[in-house]
Amino acid sequence: MHLFTDRVLLLTAGALICLSVTPLPAAGTADTAPILKAPEAFHEQLVLKPMNDGSVYTHFQFTTHIGTMLDDQDFSGAASNIFTHYNLFPRSIGQVLHSFEVDELHLTFTQGRWQYSDWGYPLAPSAGTGVELWAWLKDDKQQTDTNWKGLTNTLSGLFCASLNFIDKTISIEPKMSFRGEGLYNAHSNTTDVPRKLRYGSLPHENVCTENLTPWIKLLPCKSKSGIASLLKSHKLFDSRFYSMAVHVRPVCEDQLCKVRSLELTQTITTVFDVARNDGSYDWTLSSLFEREITQACPLASTSSVVLHLPQTTQYLHQYELAPLPEQGTRAVGSEDKFQEIAVYDLKKSHGSPSSPFQLSFRWENSRPKSVHPVTPGIVVNRYFTGYGQEHGGLAIEIHNNNERDIEALLLDTLPWFLKLYLHTFSVEVDGRSLENQKDVVKRMFYQQAADRTRPAVLELALSLPAQSLVKFTLSFDMVFLKYTEHPPDANRGFDVGYAVLTVPLPRQQGQIGFGGLDHLRIYQERHADLVQNQYRSSGSGSGSDFDGTDMIRVYTETLLLSLPTPDFSMPYNVITLTCTVIALFFGSIFNLMTRNFEVAEPAAPKKDKNKEEKSD
Repeated sequence: MHLFTDRVLLLTAGALICLSVTPLPAAGTADTAPILKAPEAFHEQLVLKPMNDGSVYTHFQFTTHIGTMLDDQDFSGAASNIFTHYNLFPRSIGQVLHSFEVDELHLTFTQGRWQYSDWGYPLAPSAGTGVELWAWLKDDKQQTDTNWKGLTNTLSGLFCASLNFIDKTISIEPKMSFRGEGLYNAHSNTTDVPRKLRYGSLPHENVCTENLTPWIKLLPCKSKSGIASLLKSHKLFDSRFYSMAVHVRPVCEDQLCKVRSLELTQTITTVFDVARNDGSYDWTLSSLFEREITQACPLASTSSVVLHLPQTTQYLHQYELAPLPEQGTRAVGSEDKFQEIAVYDLKKSHGSPSSPFQLSFRWENSRPKSVHPVTPGIVVNRYFTGYGQEHGGLAIEIHNNNERDIEALLLDTLPWFLKLYLHTFSVEVDGRSLENQKDVVKRMFYQQAADRTRPAVLELALSLPAQSLVKFTLSFDMVFLKYTEHPPDANRGFDVGYAVLTVPLPRQQGQIGFGGLDHLRIYQERHADLVQNQYRSSGSGSGSDFDGTDMIRVYTETLLLSLPTPDFSMPYNVITLTCTVIALFFGSIFNLMTRNFEVAEPAAPKKDKNKEEKSD
């Protein structure tokens, strides 16, 4: 407890006293690794894509690199001189990573659900509704649980979110999913420093402006200039889909990983319904965000706006783009399946308050038509079966639309108040029940839930047949909770988090932009060559397969479960009736005990004076 308190105080002090110190180049010594001459770099990019249904997909990506040089035999985590000086890299994130021994961090806030069937797959990884947090922590001191608790509490205060509710009843350790990202992980397997994975999610967490404000403060230019000046909360949260993420991972700058850097990527992904107001599908940057770009961020090494042009089937000139890029449009991807893009370099086209950067896109007759349909390779759905509040079932359907078998990983986390019966687990392929489940389920990991201690975890390594529908079913019982364990809105139900399917898919199938993430990578040509050579030499790796596949995570819906709920109106009725009876009884008894009762003598009758006078 004292250790966590000290770390929070250290982080708070570091956030209050934030000095910007420019690191000086130093020569290597025997004790410390030499610092790179240019250890920090910042890049910003905005990607826009008109969707088939007329919506507009926007993706903001801000990447900050802080580098160091490691010895040939040392690949065990960050060197101490990484977090000595801060210039562009946010000090608050650096202190969190250093204090809680974090090797890799991924935090995502999401509002709405990504429609895979209508939109395909996003350019950058997204998450399910709510908040998702997973991190790789060093375990050399065997303090993973302590560091995980401190990490969730610190991030909760940093981003004004309820991450402190990710406790032991929600946190899990996936065994096959959520592997480390980046080329550095190919080398990190040789290190003697153990690492452990922790994962948690809050599906009921709402995303609002108080989460966006600290996120913007992590940027070198904040929202004063550059692409980040378009971030207006009123417009962002008025979209059909909104996702905000912070990713920190170690990457290599050469094939032998002698030069390693820490990469911080901040992304915001939105889908705007531009035709909701006036029925027109035409848009401009100012109409989407109600703001304009006057200049690129002065601290950014690169600043660009990338527009994915729609692919039409019959008409060549369905749309009008203004202005056209200076170097014209170019195509990325393969020869038969490519994506035409327009790139605007904000560093070259200097804007000003009097003449800001303008971009407009207009359809013919203000309506899209004859656009290539989206065909996602994998679609996943999950729902509850049964009726009543005592027994139920869970069903997961996976549609494989590919022409070949697909290897995939399925991770499903269920709360402890659902008692699963593993013997009821069944597999169906195209409506036919499988007797030999090993044809589809190659490997299974199951963690039984413990009451009020840990959730249930089901993780499957699957082989999905081509052009098939695979369905998994499982039965469970619902637990009758204590009345103190129900939320204030008990009759609404309990949110059950999403399942995650990790699958390698061809780049051109179902993606918003063909060519994958090549044009989003900061060191595009160099990084792609490094990864490609590394995979060819090693023959394995985690992440992307450069024969034409990308590792994609597909999220299911979040579910709403109605548990046996006591009638919370009865306590009110009982209290009201009891108070009424007590008031009547107490009032009567109190009057009897406090009043003095005396026998009153009957008064003598009054004589009539007139009659007496007459008689006299």
